[in-house]
Amino acid sequence: MKREKVQGVVRCLVEQVVIPCVLACSILVPYRADAEIIERIVAVVNEDIITLSELKAISLPYLARMKANYSATYGEEEIKETERQILNQLIDEKLVNQEADRLKLEVTEKEVARATREVRDRAQLTEEQFEQALAEDGMTIESYQEQLRAEMKKMRLIDQEIKAKVYVTKKEIDEYYKMHRDEYNVPPEVRLQQILLIIPAESTPQEVEQTRERAEQIRAAIKQGEDFNAMVKSYSQDSTAVTGGDMGVFRQGELFSALDEAAFTLMVGEVSPVIQTPKGFHIIRVLDKKDRQKMTEEEQRDEIDALLYNQKVESAFKQWIKGLKKKSYVVINI
Repeated sequence: MKREKVQGVVRCLVEQVVIPCVLACSILVPYRADAEIIERIVAVVNEDIITLSELKAISLPYLARMKANYSATYGEEEIKETERQILNQLIDEKLVNQEADRLKLEVTEKEVARATREVRDRAQLTEEQFEQALAEDGMTIESYQEQLRAEMKKMRLIDQEIKAKVYVTKKEIDEYYKMHRDEYNVPPEVRLQQILLIIPAESTPQEVEQTRERAEQIRAAIKQGEDFNAMVKSYSQDSTAVTGGDMGVFRQGELFSALDEAAFTLMVGEVSPVIQTPKGFHIIRVLDKKDRQKMTEEEQRDEIDALLYNQKVESAFKQWIKGLKKKSYVVINI
């Protein structure tokens, strides 16, 4: 769990990764299963291979999280389709790494050290706490930095081979602005911090009530003076716990209705009652709020420019990967 959390911060630091989140959020989750897996090769990508255990190490935790968080159930065909999608992402990952090596892209020790400090600072952890979080998940600072280096190298490749060749014209911005300018009055925004106790999908009514009681006890302790940040670290089961429970910024209407109502009713610094959603029991605190804003034309055009640019980058990446696959030796055996 903590490895996922730390990787989430890494991805935010080194920009939004183009490769879809199902891989990025799952690839480092350790695999533990009761059933023995008979090892075999499921894909060959030029000189590299992907094994069944590598695939299962991603797909099984991903499916388990979907079941726990969204009460999702999967039949045999759905599981196979999910694994095919994840395998395709693993193949893309191999191709990107190989291309970065071919182009001799490098990330210096100083760059990795600076990125590590920024990740740690953003997570609001001391050096000792950061290393402890890694150690609890079987990682050392050295192994973590190797993964960070690889991620930075991939982003450098995407910058060089894709982003540098993408641009948005004034005509494109003008046309989009004429069609969508009424959409750019910014609704109220709120930045939230939360403690979340997850309700597993198979919970009995009694277990749900016990979880609610624990949440009420945590909130009572906060109201009596306990530090919210410390309570997040001790009790929150959400992936944002490593960053102090900071959920980020939301516009009105983007959250579960119960969370949305509380978030936009509370004042900055106030703590909500215990709120139940399909995901679990939440205790939220408002870190910052902004009232409804009317964007200037210049601000609207800047946002449109960024939107169109990101769309073009995503499209260009898909075409670039497609081209890499065409000139590569890729065999799938699943």
